[in-house]
Amino acid sequence: MTEDDLKQLAERASYIAGIADTCVTDRQAAVGEAKRELHIAATWHLRRASTVGSIDNQIFAHGSAEQALGGLDLCPIAALGLKAAGSLAYPWLLDAAEANPIGTYVEHARTALARPGVRAFCVELGSYHRFQHKAAVYHEAVQKWQASSKADDPAAAWRRRPITAKQNYLITMISECLAVADRWFVPPFIQNRGEAHDWLRKAGGRPMFWRPPSKPVWMGGLD
Repeated sequence: MTEDDLKQLAERASYIAGIADTCVTDRQAAVGEAKRELHIAATWHLRRASTVGSIDNQIFAHGSAEQALGGLDLCPIAALGLKAAGSLAYPWLLDAAEANPIGTYVEHARTALARPGVRAFCVELGSYHRFQHKAAVYHEAVQKWQASSKADDPAAAWRRRPITAKQNYLITMISECLAVADRWFVPPFIQNRGEAHDWLRKAGGRPMFWRPPSKPVWMGGLD
């Protein structure tokens, strides 16, 4: 990115910020966009991994290792399941190694996952572990927020702000689920971010984490 590109980004951000000052109905969204543009203009030369304490460098490093051996075409969920299978995976990999003794782990994994039974099991197992990880991250974030002084402060400024797009999406999705279970269910009338926060917490948060999947059991059947 050249200096002219950076200048254009800054000019665009200033223009958006100017619009935000004169726009009443879309002020919140416009200000947010202006701040985003200003941030991009100021940090265009930095990687996200430059953030202190970020684990992104490790994530990128592992991804580049897969790339070096040509493993980016593998289904990440199936590959996760294969790694999580432990000793179950060794016979599958050894079968692949017997057919291709000089092959790499990635090539052996690709061969193993080409077997329908193995692939189906690994996808299911990978989905299970992926769910456990995402759920842990989600619940940790929720607990951290709820422990903050702002979460239950009725006078906090954030509570009066407009409902966010994510909140609106979750409320709509949960309402659709509840309407199926109860034909008398009436969707809530929510006016601000605070009301949305309280309703979502009472409803149980993200529906995808309501019912965790069971860990699959290998029953045999490779093909």
